Amino acid sequence: MNLPVRTTLAGALVGVLTLLSACASSSSPSAAPPSESVAGTYDESIAALVPAEIAESGKITVAAGPGYPPFYLLADDQKTLAGADIEQVRAIGDVLGLEISFQDIKFDAMIPALQTNRVNMAAGGFSITPERLKAVDFVSNFSGGTSLIVPVGNPLELSLDTMCGRKIAVQKGTVYADNYMPVFTEKCTAAGQDAIDVSVYPTAADAALALTSGRADATMSDYGPLAYQAERSNGQFEVLEANYDPSTWGFAFPQGSGLEEAVAAAMNRMIEDGTYAEILARWEVQAGAITTSEIHTDETD
Repeated sequence: MNLPVRTTLAGALVGVLTLLSACASSSSPSAAPPSESVAGTYDESIAALVPAEIAESGKITVAAGPGYPPFYLLADDQKTLAGADIEQVRAIGDVLGLEISFQDIKFDAMIPALQTNRVNMAAGGFSITPERLKAVDFVSNFSGGTSLIVPVGNPLELSLDTMCGRKIAVQKGTVYADNYMPVFTEKCTAAGQDAIDVSVYPTAADAALALTSGRADATMSDYGPLAYQAERSNGQFEVLEANYDPSTWGFAFPQGSGLEEAVAAAMNRMIEDGTYAEILARWEVQAGAITTSEIHTDETD
């Protein structure tokens, strides 16, 4: 992400705006093009698990897009997708001997794209929830939790318990917008306090920009990306230590597509041989590592 050192507040805010717009530079962990990414090792026995139609096509079509660093962002060329999850997907392709073809699809349109078989797989930092399992299947790849990013010093003394009456920005289609905010708002009104003023934005970058522009008092998102942003904000922002409701993340698939088994096996191969740990360390998110990748369906969860 792009945040060169600035000597003025205005300059720092420009850097933060660029950062939160998901643009990469040398000040971030290496946002390298695919040729420099961590590669997976081809495994013939795992490749044999790929459904015949996908194997014959030679590629997996994956919905993904920038806007959620350090998991999804743009490389230095401002064209190539990069990030922790993107590298995992490319390494999965290596294990399976298949090309990965990314389609830039907005987060809230990814599940519909799977349901209409527009894509074979979606990578969007999805929390695996009962509601989503009614529509798609998942293969787990990470463990994340939720927090708030606020101006440094937390001048409003915000916490997850003191958001009543405050302006909180969240991304459309996420668990923050659809699950958590209604719960927190209901607690406020039940206690006779003002409801949370929830602002919903199309992307995580837009939600983060609401904070920098003063349209929000805080932004709610996953702890890992928020910490990544705060560390690169030139001292302008900080993340609360609270990590609400840690949840399992996963890559999403059309229900019963058959690709889940191959991807889960590839993930577990990468966990065993160290490829997975190397990718997470490269993007400084190793705290969310899982020890086993599992298939999640509406029948099993």
